[in-house]
Amino acid sequence: MLTRLIALLRGELAAEAAETGPFERRHIAVAALLLEAMYVDHQATPEEHAAVTRRLREHFRLQEETARQLVQVADERYAEVLDDWEFAEAVRVGFNPAERQEILTLLWEVAYADGALARLERRLLKRLARQLDLDVVAVEQACATAAARAGVIGASGNDD
Repeated sequence: MLTRLIALLRGELAAEAAETGPFERRHIAVAALLLEAMYVDHQATPEEHAAVTRRLREHFRLQEETARQLVQVADERYAEVLDDWEFAEAVRVGFNPAERQEILTLLWEVAYADGALARLERRLLKRLARQLDLDVVAVEQACATAAARAGVIGASGNDD
């Protein structure tokens, strides 16, 4: 893992953009970030886990089993890294701004899935929004869309 980190810092991992296996690196990165949104408060609920799989299935138009496999691969990658920067960067580079906004919406939806938005979840999503290079309007729209989809009234990503 240290070797990967050193190579990443040196810029030697740029050639690693294509993931080996059935999933694109950018899709694994999205799944890993969704998992991080689920894990960040140390209270991953069955509702959040189901939301991760469901959001991936719907967003990438996957079969249920394929979505589960993507979650499994992403969970393994997530366990291997020290920081989510690698995933956020893959999403930033791999998707256009509108797609990144929708991905941020998915992240908010996972955070809202258990019915409670923890302070750690809010902080994570604010940081990821910056890493994904989204402007304030896109961030507010993503939060509002997720809140509407989740049936959360008065949700705001700005009160911290």
